Amino acid sequence: MGNLADYYCALLKWEQAPPARLVDPWPLELRQAVEDEIRHAVLKSGIKGEFCPIRPNSTNQSIGNQVEAFVVNRLIPHGSSYCISPCPGAGYPDKMLAHSASTLEIPLELKATSDWNPSDTNRRVLTSSSHKLRQQFRTPIYHLLMTVLYTNTRDCARIDAIRLDFLEPTTSVNVRLEASVNHKILATGPHHSVII
Repeated sequence: MGNLADYYCALLKWEQAPPARLVDPWPLELRQAVEDEIRHAVLKSGIKGEFCPIRPNSTNQSIGNQVEAFVVNRLIPHGSSYCISPCPGAGYPDKMLAHSASTLEIPLELKATSDWNPSDTNRRVLTSSSHKLRQQFRTPIYHLLMTVLYTNTRDCARIDAIRLDFLEPTTSVNVRLEASVNHKILATGPHHSVII
């Protein structure tokens, strides 16, 4: 197990990208301001206890995506100093939290779970490639993880709470080296393939 700062250093070397600081410690005042802003939006929106309709035959991942979108759409109108907006491109982060009075943009990753258990050791993938982070954000870079806690009912999900994790350079992370392919790589790769 390593920490987020060490992970990004190793990742940049692996990607053969120039060294960069991709995670910074949260200043207490900023952390409190973001917490207050989101707490205010949660209270004003009345999102806690609301029911998010779920499409029939949805997978767990699809339910999570529907819950995340439902919550963000309810919170957006109630932001005053910060605005949640999409972060263009694939990969980490899903969204960004932009400060309206400055150029500060905070990577915001969304997750949703119906089974928050502080002893659970199942993986929750946070980030892989550094490309999007390097392209979209300028130092200092503060990372925010928002987890929507919900309860499944027959055809909807009840929103129970919003958890915020203000990730630090010292935040512990599990690191796993992965290899992946896509259709283009498979179609043009130097290996044998056959369609039957």
